Amino acid sequence: MIKAKNTNLLLALVCFLFTNIALAQSDIILKTTGEEMKGKVLKMGESTIQFVYENETIEYTVRKSDIVKITFSSGRVEFFNKLNTKSNNYNLEDHHNKVAILPFGYLKDQQTSNATMQKKIQQETFSIFKRKSASLKFQDPNTTNALLAKAGINNNNIAGYTMGEIANILGVEYLVQGMVSIEKTTVTSYSNTNTTTKRNGNNSLRVDRHGHIIGDIWNSNKRKTNSSTFGTTQQNYATNITMNIYNDKGENIFTKDHQSFWQTPNAYKITLGFLAKRTPIYKR
Repeated sequence: MIKAKNTNLLLALVCFLFTNIALAQSDIILKTTGEEMKGKVLKMGESTIQFVYENETIEYTVRKSDIVKITFSSGRVEFFNKLNTKSNNYNLEDHHNKVAILPFGYLKDQQTSNATMQKKIQQETFSIFKRKSASLKFQDPNTTNALLAKAGINNNNIAGYTMGEIANILGVEYLVQGMVSIEKTTVTSYSNTNTTTKRNGNNSLRVDRHGHIIGDIWNSNKRKTNSSTFGTTQQNYATNITMNIYNDKGENIFTKDHQSFWQTPNAYKITLGFLAKRTPIYKR
């Protein structure tokens, strides 16, 4: 009896795990309006698909003509139509003089996928341009990242979009995109020796031949020298940055890479400013 109960409990646990795994694997539909649908594609017909939302059972029919793409749970992406750039959300006339800065690619010692640093560099680049903006309006990075997330765009699938499509999704005329690469190089050692000299003095008593004290003498001939050596090491880095500017037609209007003269871990900050000043959108 106990064995049967344990078996039933094990089966229930396995079913629970498989159910949760199935729910975690969702298909994502991006519609031409920018709307995103998460769930499961059940059937694909000639002009429509059958779809059910996550944690629901009702089946919906979605026209293929309303779909930009489907990102399946397997990772496969299937494209159908282009974004509707004439809708209110993607009116090209509203793009004029608007700029968005994408999360920068970040590579340190050949290691990627540091999302925190990607967004940190994105924010720092935004601050550099924002301080010198004139006629251009720079989109806040939080807004940029939210719009990318709603469109289902991430590091794994961004290569499936043109820069023109991304500019339309974000509603901007220009995109700033780049890559920061940092690698360890040499180690520099420093040493310093400190020397101190101290004169020691002492009193000695003077007595006569009968043992009577008749005075004292100050002896100051002794010296004591102390020395100490301090050593430090510094890890040096080579920093290289590539910066690109695209317009909403997908055209690359600026590209430049530069290796930083400085060898510190944060040398990229100075180099970002150096490159930004040479772009056609700086102080516009």
